[in-house]
Amino acid sequence: MASFVSELRRRSVLRVATTYALVAWIVIEAGSVLLPTFGAPEWFFKVYVIIVTAGFAAAVIFAWIFEITPDGVKLDRDIDRSAEAHSNHGRKNTAIIALLVIALGISITFNITGMRGSAIDIVDKAVVVHDSIAVLPFTSRSSIEENQFFADGIHDDILTRLAEIDSLRVISRTSVNQYRDTTRNLRKIAEELGVTTVLEGAVQRSGDQVRITVQLIDAATDEHIWTSTYDHKLTIENLFEVQSEIAARIAASLRAALTPEQESRLAAIPTGNLDAYTAYVAGRENLLRREYESLVGAREQFAYAIELDPGYAQAHSALAETILITLANHQSIPREEAFGLASRHLEEALRIDPDLAQAHAVKGLMKMMQWEATRGGRGNLEAEASFDRALALNPNLADAYVWYSSLRRAEGEIEKAIELLTQALVIDPLSRIPYVNLPSLVALEGQTERTTELLLQAIKLFPDWGTPYLYLSNHMLGLGRLDEAVAWGLEAARISQDPMTGGQLLGAYQEFGDRDSIADFISTFPTEHPLYEAGKGYWQFGQKDYEGALASFTAFRADIEFPVPFLIPLLASAAIMAGDFELAHETLVRGNPMLASDSEKQVDRQNVAAAILLAYVEQQRNRPDRANRLLDQAEPIVRELPRLGMGGHGIRDVQILTMRGRPNAAIEALTEAVDEGYVSSVSFDLWAFEDDPIIASLKDDPRYETLRAQMYEKIEVMRREVDKARSANDWSTLLARAGTE
Repeated sequence: MASFVSELRRRSVLRVATTYALVAWIVIEAGSVLLPTFGAPEWFFKVYVIIVTAGFAAAVIFAWIFEITPDGVKLDRDIDRSAEAHSNHGRKNTAIIALLVIALGISITFNITGMRGSAIDIVDKAVVVHDSIAVLPFTSRSSIEENQFFADGIHDDILTRLAEIDSLRVISRTSVNQYRDTTRNLRKIAEELGVTTVLEGAVQRSGDQVRITVQLIDAATDEHIWTSTYDHKLTIENLFEVQSEIAARIAASLRAALTPEQESRLAAIPTGNLDAYTAYVAGRENLLRREYESLVGAREQFAYAIELDPGYAQAHSALAETILITLANHQSIPREEAFGLASRHLEEALRIDPDLAQAHAVKGLMKMMQWEATRGGRGNLEAEASFDRALALNPNLADAYVWYSSLRRAEGEIEKAIELLTQALVIDPLSRIPYVNLPSLVALEGQTERTTELLLQAIKLFPDWGTPYLYLSNHMLGLGRLDEAVAWGLEAARISQDPMTGGQLLGAYQEFGDRDSIADFISTFPTEHPLYEAGKGYWQFGQKDYEGALASFTAFRADIEFPVPFLIPLLASAAIMAGDFELAHETLVRGNPMLASDSEKQVDRQNVAAAILLAYVEQQRNRPDRANRLLDQAEPIVRELPRLGMGGHGIRDVQILTMRGRPNAAIEALTEAVDEGYVSSVSFDLWAFEDDPIIASLKDDPRYETLRAQMYEKIEVMRREVDKARSANDWSTLLARAGTE
């Protein structure tokens, strides 16, 4: 064996093998990045790797038989070894080591620094996946408006059937609807959505006859893969039969492998009642809009569909979803009533159709919402099981990924939450919600610049949507850039129809001493708005009328079911400032049941702010043991959080150290906060920095006053910037700063 190894070494086989392996490594690593950049298909890279790998065997054989000499290539047996210079081996070994360093450098560059692609790069550019399709909205060739709903229903059903084929990537309806009535080139659409094929369709309905025309197009060549026209008498059976046939033919054209279960679902007829189907389609349109009035209409339409066909599983599931979204987004239905109704309709949906993916996803949403209310029990595990089941049945279900991401965030699994949102964007690249949820998650990781970049990108994609403007305003508040926060907040208010937009700026106005802007916001806020009393209470709080604020919050609480998440810190903070620590305790515990439990873990990222407030309240109630237990759990969590930005904690470490009786350490932490850019508490607590009762004992330290003066000097500079922009009615300078600092 030793002699064989020596012979391999003598013939330079080992050196050639090592050198080839290192060079091949570099070539493959480079190809994995460069080939997709130039649009090479996935199969080309596989062939590329096979060729490079096969070359290894050829190189080894060549090294055994031949050797490259100064006199050219010679057979090994014809070479006089006696004249070989030993120094050459050293130089060759040095070259091999150099190659190794280069290979390692490239690998590190690609894999560590993110040039190969990170979890959130999908936001920047859609990834083209082989066997992928975008089904563009079907057009209605009828002047009757309601027939567009009919065409939309056919479009939605075909999408739903295709999405259940796990070997296809099917772009969700939210994204393809952005191209309704578009004149944009199909190649451009395909590039933006990251697909290889596009389906176009048109529906013409006349009396009891319907014609459906569809064409499947290769996005790369603009060539028709196939075109078909279906003429049928309008019956529900014929309608679903055509949809099933179209979906099956698309699957066959794209060579998508179908399981027997998938074939069965492609041919399914969810309802035998055409009027129920029409009501369901109209309800889906309203549900997608998510507005309060549209949700009320959707609830009525789904209920009517169920009345016409009690065995319509999709309608039961959609009604449950509507109820839960109404609760989550508008809180206009009591929680227990919402959960009771949703649970009954989900049970019925899954009894009728145990494999209905959307119903499993909605069940996961319900379980997650119930668990978040108490954060106790196994509700999160039940939600996880439902989401997993939904995605196993339909891997193209974007809603499931988004809701699953929210569950992971609530559990503190931020990286997993980001991965799930990224997957949602692969399927639904133009869906709005992930574009604001994703920067919220990135902010929790302390990536403040990346958070800004993502929000600016969302604004660029959706310039008429106020939410990313609002989020960016809140992010700037958290960064201590109050003047920029005002600029972006006013942009959000200009775009949004919600009178609450702009309310987040009251704290900045308070810091600026701008009572006029506060008064203007309050005077224009509609008194009939259901949140008027809460807004009035917030204004009173800013004016340090804590008794008045407490009265307004209490009146608001009497009109709604409690707890409401955003009301808890309002009511608790007003009670603390008014000295009513019993009410503050009741509010915080009722809103955060885990903080009152006997479990070993009470505090997490979601409730750490409330835990610190409760610890202060417990100290004031002369319960130091309970306060210390909360602080023991809160302190390591705060250390993991960023200080500034939308996901920051502000000066919660200063509050903890003050309550711990460590004033010197608290001042040092405050100095660190100011050096990082912290200027205001109103972004993290309702009260101003100088009014913070938790750190009031630090005021006796002369360093406190020095730090306070530094903060308010910065605030004064920002106040002048806002006055300048307002006087000139030109906010462009402040808006342009985002992403440049």
